[in-house]
Amino acid sequence: MELVATGEIVLCVSVVAQFLMLETIEIAKEFDGAARVGILQIDGVRVQDSEEDLKSMLDDLAGEYAQKYKDQPLGEIPTVKNIRGIFHRSGLDPTRYRPSSESLLRRAVKGKGLYFINSVVDLVNYFSLKLLWPIGLYDADKLQPPVSWRVGQEGESYEGIGRDKLNLAHFPLLVDQQGPFGSPISDSMRTRVTGECKRILWVTFAPAGARVPNAEFAETMIRFNGGVTKVAKEL
Repeated sequence: MELVATGEIVLCVSVVAQFLMLETIEIAKEFDGAARVGILQIDGVRVQDSEEDLKSMLDDLAGEYAQKYKDQPLGEIPTVKNIRGIFHRSGLDPTRYRPSSESLLRRAVKGKGLYFINSVVDLVNYFSLKLLWPIGLYDADKLQPPVSWRVGQEGESYEGIGRDKLNLAHFPLLVDQQGPFGSPISDSMRTRVTGECKRILWVTFAPAGARVPNAEFAETMIRFNGGVTKVAKEL
């Protein structure tokens, strides 16, 4: 990782075996010190229907958190408050557009359970709920570096996964050469992980000062879905 005079983090791209490896993300000054960002790239994954073991992990965690947090104001949970602080940095109301991790928690507390999508997405949702951190998951072959994390501008939009077209003004956004593709709220359809995906980029938005457990993430992903870790970094 290279630090420049502006305090931003420069995106580095390595070419290995003709594949791009995303080694870091340029972070805009608005988010300087707002979060600990984890980058994990795994190649050679097998996206499939989730095994019963993984489904049970999700169901058990949802049930555990439903009991643990049922009588608590969710906005007062320290981790939830810390993550909401990222949104305040960009001028977005986190009670109107909630972090994806908080949306998972609210669904669990209401006893609605979690959707099962596929073996890769479901595992990322498991860790997002467990840690209460938003996690972005992307098909690495659909990205065009360089990648930056910045505040959404007026007029920017994309079709969110499971959502209509989103007006992205003031969203905390991940952006590549084609434009915005992800946020801690909802990622875009353009870079979603489907059954054809072979290479994933996993971006974690953790509270500032936290340690992102990329090794645990990678080990669990590979156990369920195969693959090889190509990049594992914290910014």
